[in-house]
Amino acid sequence: MVEKPPYISIVMFTAEVRLVAGREAFGLELARLLFYIGSVNSLKEAARLAGLPYTTAWNLLARAERALGTRLVAASRKRGASLTGEGRRILYAFLSEAGRRGIFLRIGRLVYAGSHDPALEEGLPGDVEAYFVGSLRGLLAVASGDADFGGLHLGNNADAVRTYAPHLALISGYRREVGIAYRRGVDLGDLRGLRLVNRQPGSGSRMAIDSMLKSRGLRPEEVAGYDYVAATHGEAAEAVAKGIGDYTVTVRYAAERHGLRFAKLFEEDFDFVARRERAEEAADIVRRVALPAGYTAKPDMGAVRPAASGQE
Repeated sequence: MVEKPPYISIVMFTAEVRLVAGREAFGLELARLLFYIGSVNSLKEAARLAGLPYTTAWNLLARAERALGTRLVAASRKRGASLTGEGRRILYAFLSEAGRRGIFLRIGRLVYAGSHDPALEEGLPGDVEAYFVGSLRGLLAVASGDADFGGLHLGNNADAVRTYAPHLALISGYRREVGIAYRRGVDLGDLRGLRLVNRQPGSGSRMAIDSMLKSRGLRPEEVAGYDYVAATHGEAAEAVAKGIGDYTVTVRYAAERHGLRFAKLFEEDFDFVARRERAEEAADIVRRVALPAGYTAKPDMGAVRPAASGQE
């Protein structure tokens, strides 16, 4: 007689995200602490919100800065504790990786999940939890309730939202210039000998890159660097500026910030989708985004309408 295996009533699988730096590894505890510092500008209060003793929080932060070799937090009498540029970059990278694995902390006033945009990143309040996971993945995160709002650039954004999530609200955004960013001395005449800095699958930028390569008769396996993926426009442009790659497709603002040449390909709509009960809060953030060179506000920027209305 064959014995039956013991009955297992509950099986649970949990995902984990860890930031590895040398011999050190940091879990989401560090991400929570950095988020709260950026939100409340106080290490003491951030530690309390994160459920950590102050000395534990201080030691965690000091250990992370030593391992990463950079300052994550700046302190002053007037401003208290605030995230440095590198601290904010580490936080966004941490959260974006978590979001790609379906992990959302939901500790912010609002949760953003969607495509990355440099102007939006600079305009997000410190209490907004941001996951830069690409247009389609972000849209699905908002549709499922994991996030409150997100940005997308999928061609006809209204059609995309009506197709995948007609129960959501659509928020009008802005237009931005997209093109090839490359270093001085690089000849774009033949891309076969050049190294690409790519973007993540499912993002609008990856779609633009694939379309550009196809128009030049190139298959992914023929493109050097196709598997080198940057999470944001800023990281992609920075990688080209440092010589890791020769070119990428990004927005004009990111290219110019890193001293790169820019060959415009097209302009695109960058719009937003939101859960209806959080749409007005999200729209207020959109209206406050400062648009630099390479951007144009839509006449109805920040206007909210039902995605299923059929209006453009």
